[in-house]
Amino acid sequence: MAFKFRCAKCGKRLTVNESPGSEVTCPHCNQVTAVPPDAEPTELPGTVAAVAPEAVAGTETAEAATDEKKEGEEEEEEEEGGVDSAMGWLALYLPSWGTSFVLHILVVILAIFIGWAPFVEQAPFVYKSEVVSTNKPKLLKRQLPKNVKIKEGSGRGKYKPGPSSIVRIFTDNPFPDVASNNLAQLEVIGVGGGGNQIGGFEGLGNGRGGFFGVGTDASEGPRKIVYVVDRSGSMTDSIDYVKYELKRSIGELPDDKEFHVIFYSSGPPVEMPTRRLVNATERNKQLAFEFVDGVIAQGETDPSKALERAFTCGPELIYLLTDGEFDRQIIDLCKRLNTGGKVTIHTIGFLYKTGEEVLKQIATDNGGNYKFVSEADLAALSQN
Repeated sequence: MAFKFRCAKCGKRLTVNESPGSEVTCPHCNQVTAVPPDAEPTELPGTVAAVAPEAVAGTETAEAATDEKKEGEEEEEEEEGGVDSAMGWLALYLPSWGTSFVLHILVVILAIFIGWAPFVEQAPFVYKSEVVSTNKPKLLKRQLPKNVKIKEGSGRGKYKPGPSSIVRIFTDNPFPDVASNNLAQLEVIGVGGGGNQIGGFEGLGNGRGGFFGVGTDASEGPRKIVYVVDRSGSMTDSIDYVKYELKRSIGELPDDKEFHVIFYSSGPPVEMPTRRLVNATERNKQLAFEFVDGVIAQGETDPSKALERAFTCGPELIYLLTDGEFDRQIIDLCKRLNTGGKVTIHTIGFLYKTGEEVLKQIATDNGGNYKFVSEADLAALSQN
């Protein structure tokens, strides 16, 4: 008995002489498939069923018609199977016409939106720098009295600075700091004496040593000196006068003296690259002049970190200069740092007396003198 069924792998119709449940190899796809239980029984081609002779004549015509009908159905089924396979492949791997239409519509809408979107021109970046300072008046103009003649001096970084280094044209935006503070911090201090106020401008530019008229002859007095100088934003119009006098004071130190320079504002202090006391040799003085020339004024007034660095250097004398007003906690800070009162602190009020009370107290507590530097003193500076 033969059975007809469709291959489970390729869908082609097979006729095999095997019972249901047996496995056969499909001649179309060369895959092994099982004869299903519902396979249709039939006769193999070339075989004739055992029938009575009298029935043969009557059934030949019916069988022929039946065979032709089945063959037509099989051909139609094979054609339909091929079409179904192709449509299934297209449905799986290709989008439908509706999907394609929707995608094209979305692309057109997006293109129209981009084309109609207004072009926004980005404003150019403008750098703006502001100098932070306390609310107090400044020297608005760099102008000396008419009867004062300015002597020719040396330029930037020279050994003996002249007044030409303090008369400049100032811009609204200062240059950024050139001194880096990436090395270990040094502690600096500056000024000594007995708490008395000193008048006049003696000792400034006349070979008598000191700093703005405070201190002793350069060849005498303490050997280890630290200059702690204000560089806050309020010093913008006057810091060149301080630089000039600072370079003069350092330039007159003998070789056996040691010195260090620290500038302060808000944040970490800016100090000489050596970050320690160095001997007052010609080479070290030159390096100090170049460092001083590179400092600019900016920020607020806070000497606490600079004073801590100054004391760490182990000085005997500290000069402390400012044009602003300190918090009274600085008085207690100096007492705490100056254990045993071994360090003399001279204080200098520069152009403004707003912080005079605190500066006097610091000088008195630490065996130093207080000095106020006025505009008239700066005019006298240019004559020396």
